[in-house]
Formats: sequence, C-alpha cells, structure tokens
Amino acid sequence: MVAPFFLLLLFIGGGAAAIQVPVLPLLRHLEIVVATLCGLAFWMLWARQRAARSGKAPVTAQLTPLTASFAAALLGALLVFLAAARWEERLLPPECERQKLSVDGDIDGLIHVTPGAMSSYRFEVQVRTIRPQRCEGPVRLRLYTNESVLSVGDVSSESLASQNISEATEAALQPGSRIVFEARLRRPWGMVNPAAKTGEKTYLIDGVHAVGSLTSLSKISNPESTSLAVDARLDRLREQISSSIRKTVLGDIGGLLAALAVGDRRSMTADTWERLRFFGLTHLMVISGMHVTMLALPGWYLGVVLARVLSLVTRSRRLSSALPAILALLVAGGYGLLSGFEIPAQRALLMLSLLMLPRIFSRTVHSAHVLPVAGIALFAINPLSILSASFWLTIGAVGLLLWSATWRPRAGWLRELWSAQGYMLVAMFPLGLYWFQEASSVGGVINLVAIPLTTLVVVPLLLSSLVLAPMLDGLSEILLQGAGHALGLLWSGMGYWESTVVEWSVVRGGSSALGLLLALAAVLLGALPAFPSKWLIICLLMSPLALGQRLATSRSVELVFFDVGQGTAVLLRNGEKFLLYDTGGGPPAGVPSAARAILPMFHTYGIRELDALVISHPDHDHDGGEAIVRERAPPNQIRRGVADGAATECRLGETRQFGPDVVLRYLSQRLPGDSDNNASCVLLISAFGRQILLPGDIDSRRERMLLSYWGKALKADVLLAGHHGSASSNSRLWLRSLAPGLVIATAGRANRFGHPAPRLAEDAKVLGTKVLSTAFLGAISLRIRPDGEIRCHAARNRRTPFWRHGDFQADCLSPREAIRRYNRSTT
Repeated sequence: MVAPFFLLLLFIGGGAAAIQVPVLPLLRHLEIVVATLCGLAFWMLWARQRAARSGKAPVTAQLTPLTASFAAALLGALLVFLAAARWEERLLPPECERQKLSVDGDIDGLIHVTPGAMSSYRFEVQVRTIRPQRCEGPVRLRLYTNESVLSVGDVSSESLASQNISEATEAALQPGSRIVFEARLRRPWGMVNPAAKTGEKTYLIDGVHAVGSLTSLSKISNPESTSLAVDARLDRLREQISSSIRKTVLGDIGGLLAALAVGDRRSMTADTWERLRFFGLTHLMVISGMHVTMLALPGWYLGVVLARVLSLVTRSRRLSSALPAILALLVAGGYGLLSGFEIPAQRALLMLSLLMLPRIFSRTVHSAHVLPVAGIALFAINPLSILSASFWLTIGAVGLLLWSATWRPRAGWLRELWSAQGYMLVAMFPLGLYWFQEASSVGGVINLVAIPLTTLVVVPLLLSSLVLAPMLDGLSEILLQGAGHALGLLWSGMGYWESTVVEWSVVRGGSSALGLLLALAAVLLGALPAFPSKWLIICLLMSPLALGQRLATSRSVELVFFDVGQGTAVLLRNGEKFLLYDTGGGPPAGVPSAARAILPMFHTYGIRELDALVISHPDHDHDGGEAIVRERAPPNQIRRGVADGAATECRLGETRQFGPDVVLRYLSQRLPGDSDNNASCVLLISAFGRQILLPGDIDSRRERMLLSYWGKALKADVLLAGHHGSASSNSRLWLRSLAPGLVIATAGRANRFGHPAPRLAEDAKVLGTKVLSTAFLGAISLRIRPDGEIRCHAARNRRTPFWRHGDFQADCLSPREAIRRYNRSTT
C-alpha cells in the first residue's frame, strides 16, 4: 500500500501542477468531469481484471502503487481545475468594465477603514443582483469608497433614526447589512513583476470576482441580528469584541490583542508588521494553529472534570472517555470560528478532529497519518488555497516537526524543546526566503520567550476576559489589562533591541524552486543520525540558497518598466550600477506599490543600494514608494524635478557617465510658473547607440519646448509615454519628431483616466510604432546588447499560469519584428 505521506505529496502535487497550466482546460461542463471519472474507473477495473487473471486478489489490484499514485495526482488536478473554472466563469464580463452598474447585495466580512481627512473604506459584498443583466456573473465583489460617497443615500434602521445621515450610514455599514449602490467595476487584476509574479493570485484565493469603486449609495438596510446568517452574526460579534478591546487597551498593544482574540488585523500598522518581521514573530501575533491547539487543553481538562462527575451519576465509561475530546473540539472550534476560520485555524481544527474523533468513538489512530489526512482534507475544502504561502508553511512546519521528532533521541523536556526550536529555525528558513524574500535570523531565540509568554499567559488571560465580560465586567477588564501588560513587556523589549538588531536580524534574498528543494533535502538530512560526510552534503545542498539569485553579468544594459498600477517606476542596470526613475504610488495611507513590485526584485537579486534615484516630480503615483525604497536600498545620489532639502533639482543639460556603457542626460529643469507635471525630470539614457527617453508627466506644451530647444538631435528608440499615455501629452509632433520604435505606457488596467488614450495608439500605428502597456503585459524588461539590438520581454507571457490574465505573448516583440526594427533603426 502507498504510504500516506507519498499520497499527500502526489495529491497536492497534482493540484500544484494543474494550477500552473498556462491555459485553463475546458472543464466548464459536467460531461467532461464525468468522462474523466469514468476513465479513471475504467482503468481501475482494467487493473483489477488483469490482476484477477494473474491470480492476485482484486483488493490488492485496486491498491497497487501505480494506480493509487495516478488516482491521487489526477484527483488533485481535477479539484483545482473545477475550482478554477468556477472562479473564471464568475468573473465580470470584459464589456462591463468601468461601466456604471447597479448592485444589490450583502456586506460580507469586516469593514476596513483608513482614517484621514477623508476616511476611506474597503469591504466585500456578496451579490444578490447586478444590473444590467448582461453583466451578471460575479458573486463576490471587493469595493472601495470614501466618506463623501457614504454621506448620502437612504439609511434604513430602527435604531439609527435620531442620528444624522453621515453617522447613520457609517453605523449601518456592518457585516450582514443589505446595500444597494452604483459602482464602476473591473475584473480582478494584479501586478506582475520579475520577482513578484503574484498577479491575480490573491483574488483567486479569496474568491473575488470583481473589484471597483462605489460611486453612489442608494440604500443601506441594517437588519436585526436575529435575521442574519450565522457568518454575519459571527462577524458582528468579532467587530464588537475588537472594538471593545481597542477601547480598553490603546495603541499597538490593543491592535495586537484584537488580532489574537478575533483575528482582526486592521489596526496593525506597517511599523507593527515591520517589527514582527524583524524578530520572526508574524506567525505568533495572529491567530495560528498553535493558539487553536492550546485552547483545546482547557476544554480537555474541563471535560475530564465533568466526566468524573457524570461517571458517578451515570456510570457510563464510554461517556467518561468521550467527553474530554468533545469539549476540546468545541472550545477549539469556537475559537477558530471566532477568529475568522483562516487556513492555520482550519489546519489545526482538522488535526484536532482527526486526533479526537477516534477517541470519541473508542478508536485509535496513528499520529503519522494525521498530517496526510489533514493536508488532503484542507486541500479538498479549498483547492485554490494551494496558491497561498500559509498553506505550504503550515503543512511544511508540521511535517518537518514530525520528521525531526521521528529521529530525535529521547532526552529531557528542556533539551528536546531547545533541539526542536533550533531545528525548526533552520528548517523554516528556506521556506521564508522562498515565499517572502526574507527571514529572521534571531526568530528562533526570540520565539523561545515569546511562544510561552503568548500562549500560556497572554492568550488565556485575553480569552478569559472575553468569557467573563457578560457576567463580571470588572474582573474581565482586569484580565484584559493583565494580558495587555504581559504583551506590552514583550513589545517594549522588542522596541528596545530593534535599533540594535535591525541591521542583521533580517536576511533578505531569494530562492528558486530548485534551490528550495535542495535546501529542504538538506533540512531532512539534518534530522537524521550522523553518517559519513553528512555535513559536507548538507552544506553543498544549502549552497544555492546561500548564493541566492544574481542578475546576469553580461555586458548588456537592462531596463525594467515595473508594473505598479497607475504609476511609474523604471530601473536601469549597467553592470553593478543601478538607477531607479520614480517609485510608483499606492494607497495614500496604505502599503506603497513599491513594496510589492520593486523591493522583491531588490531582495531576490541582492540589490542593496542604488547609485541614483530620480524622482521626476512630486505626485503620489511617482514618489509614493520613495521612503521604503530609500530605506531598503539607500541611494548615493538623488535628483528631483522639484528639489527639497535632501535632493538636488535636475539641471538642463547635465550629463554624466553611468557605468562603462551608459550616458545620462537631463533635458529639462523646472521653470518659474511650471506645474508639478511640467517640472518633471526628462531623462535621456544612451546605451550602445540606443536612446531611451523618460519624460515624466510633461504635457504637449513642454514637449514642443524641448523639441525647439534640442532640435533634430533629439531622437528616441524607446519612449516612455508621457503622463501614462494621456491625451494631453504624447502629441503627434512629439511622436513624429522622436520616431521611437517602441512606446511603453505605465498605467493601471481599466483606470478611471482612460490611460493610455486611444489617440496614442492611433498615432503610433500611423507612424509604424508599437505601443506596449504594463496594464496588459505586466512589467516590461528591455535588454540592449552591445551591438545595439533590443530584446524585450513581458512578465505576462504564454508560459505563465492561466489565472495571471492578460494578452499572453512569448515576448513583447517577435524575433522577426525585433530584427526588422533593428535593421530599420540602423539604416
């Protein structure tokens, strides 16, 4: 019989392979599924018949390793295909994008509020109807809006009659509320960049079928709790508990306690997450499988006490043995539901169930079978969760822990704890580098203190306060304050040491899939008893991870036009010298796009500093990521279109050599009376006889001035479309005079400005120029060879998974087209 762990690997491996298929198979019809299952059944019957002829038992024939392996891999792939096809069928029809649609639905989950001069809101809606009817399909929407939109509309709630419209609207915006509104929606679309090819992965995992902005509110109806669905009641209860905790315990500690109590991470700031990453505690300060498991212990002991009492009355031995397991599951399950029932909680509850249910029915189960069955069940519940880091980290952590326990010799509990902690520190290191491009080097030591303090002191005090709150409010507040003080000691200690360890506590880098597999093989060998050359083999297997990935060392010059949504960021590399032109944007009070689009490439390829940073002009879509870029890759020189205290303005005609093969020239500077857009640094990059022009957001008036000043000498082989391809820029005179072979527009897909403008594409077509947009192709990488040939590659190409939507191409330019453009430009 095939080993359970091997079946788990095949089952999940089949799904992992299926999720990476470039084109989604046509599994939209039931007959295809039935045909697949019939084919599998036919093969098993054929194997049984063949085994019967050879004299083998039919049962043995059904469980041959080959048959079981094929069935596991096929079933895993089939589950993924079905879930993916169902998600794709429900996507918003392309013809309905950016149109004003009328939606009737129910708010699902917690509402995320970003405070400010004009508060912004993000929430999800479970759709009842969408009008017009041809746009029906989406079931779950993710919406963004602001306070001005919510201040109008019809608010219906008996308890809100005395409040003004704005206050009543905000109060009615609760989980389970029915909402009728108009919105402009678009299909889920994510950024795709060289080292961060996430694309639409997050939307696929969360089951979101359309994203957009709420433009006008018609009605919010806030029904009584008794008429709500169970999940809406739980979300409202989570909201109430979180609000109560944050009012009682202020600051970062209150936000952390809310995250530990009900999984509400909305109050955790970017600085909070940064500190947790430094010390390797992100897994601990959110509800994890460890917390769910720990909560099963008080339920177990309560069951033991009640079982002894009941045994005196009923004398039922079976009830006495089953009651502890039942209460352990109930307590842990209640906490898991209250926390939002995320993947770590699901995994922990599945494992607990597999351990406790046999006890309830007086059966035994081998602990080595728990993880495979739990992994298969977790995958079957949500096949698309295979794309999430949490799925692999939870399965990997438990699997590696069981593996190390199998080979670890018996010793004292303190030595075993230290040994297990040290092994897991090393074991999870490659997984952290692969998924997040960084891992904490001090996490193992810090966790030796943080885990016992959090799970044995903070969480019990916190949950005891929640249980006692309806009955003993005073005692509940004392317990909550006690949990806050205990967590505050840990938090303040981390704050004290943060400045000391921040430089070396986080190891940043990256790992390929092959490097990860080799590192995991080394981790598995590390748990085995000593054998000849063991550590030499482990060091050799770990070496690819230690070396990481490096940019190609050829003499070619490279430019990357990052996909940062509606914004601009361009990286120039010449050998070991790097220049970044603009840093993209992002939500005003949220995480900038640079953190998701630019920094992963810096981490993966070991870019630790920039030789130059150019901020074209002070608009958020161009300088929104400046702070985080300067922190992670400090620039030696900064140039700005509009100077501040830390940078120098771009100067007209300033020329500098940037490495052996590149010359930089600034073609403009800020003039009196210029708008911020026209003050943009216009940068001309010359490499191997090719010219790349980056004009920022200048308009057609400034374009004419530049052409007049620089004359016919101003040409460009590659042009960054001004102002993201706006119709107010990129004039016909500009394009005709520059005669670029390639125009690249950095814009967000289905953006509200309509960039790039249709006129740009029309004018470029007349001139024989090709227009590419990061909105549809993801990041666009250019490589200029010493002979002047330009190679172009799009991050969204034919080899990418089906869920990374876009105009899939093998390259930006076909080989024939690239040769034609090269020959034309040289003549």
